Amino acid sequence: MDAFIIYILVSIFTPGPNNLFSSASSSKVGIVKTLPFMAGVFVGTFIVFYITGIFNVFLAEQVPVITRYIGILGGLFILYLAYGMFKTRHEEGKMMIQNDRYFYMAVVLTLINPKAIIFGLTVAAFYLGLSFPSDGMFLLSFINAFLCFVSVLVWGYFGKALKQVMKNHRTVFNIIMALLLAYSGVIIIVETI
Repeated sequence: MDAFIIYILVSIFTPGPNNLFSSASSSKVGIVKTLPFMAGVFVGTFIVFYITGIFNVFLAEQVPVITRYIGILGGLFILYLAYGMFKTRHEEGKMMIQNDRYFYMAVVLTLINPKAIIFGLTVAAFYLGLSFPSDGMFLLSFINAFLCFVSVLVWGYFGKALKQVMKNHRTVFNIIMALLLAYSGVIIIVETI
């Protein structure tokens, strides 16, 4: 059980597209304007975990096919986000995506994020393997979604703190964050092909 909890926490709090984007966005426009994105991560994560939990057996048989398509789509979407971040690297306070789209963008990003899907499959399989009842999947999904929300919030505060330190280095910071996102996208595509 300890390994299960450690795996969940490490997977959720390590850098990934949602955490990096939350950090960069919070640095650029602040935590409050990034909250819709963070809420979208919560909803998207809940959906992914619930679906992967309920359909774990079916999806496990189809993972090679599903993973390839989701990996390519997810990687391309992450590259799109990296391009948006790079494009606005000189513009302080300008949002990479309009605020009214932040929520939906985060839901879509999470739904096509191979890391989230594989993570959901793994957690669901491990959870069921521990002989926990399958009707507890809703609660497990909620807990994981909440932890993901906490993670993007922490990364958002990290980005906000960096804003104070890096005020004179905005372009370099945005380029580095864009490159990290692009790297994530490329690695996802390469690993799924």
